Amino acid sequence: MEQMYIDLGFLVWLTLLSVIIFYRTRNSRIPIISYKEKKIRKNKKRYVVFRILTSSKSIDPSQIEFAVRNAVKELLGKIWLEISNPRIIAYNESSLSGIISTNTLGYKVVIASLPLIKTIGNEEVILVPFKTTGSLKKARSLIESR
Repeated sequence: MEQMYIDLGFLVWLTLLSVIIFYRTRNSRIPIISYKEKKIRKNKKRYVVFRILTSSKSIDPSQIEFAVRNAVKELLGKIWLEISNPRIIAYNESSLSGIISTNTLGYKVVIASLPLIKTIGNEEVILVPFKTTGSLKKARSLIESR
């Protein structure tokens, strides 16, 4: 019985406080806090310019892409392979450099997985990420400048 009186007194006290707060805030101009919605960023492309260190001069670009995709899959799995979707879009055989196209979510994954590539075909190679850029024109000029 005693607990019921305590609960009833507590309920009356909370109701009284709620009414007082309601009337005070209604008359005063308290700004209502509104949060801005986060802008959804467009998934932009990133281009990773890489160089190949090897003793061989002839490496097929499709083998390079296969090796890069396997390295990403080995490092972080199929989900990150689908997110990053690395593709070789340009390859210069004379300078042994090329461009990997990916997106803003996955370009760091691609860069992190490049050192895992030890062989392409039967050739021992080292893939060195040279520069990351957001412009394909800039990336093409980088592989042609060497």
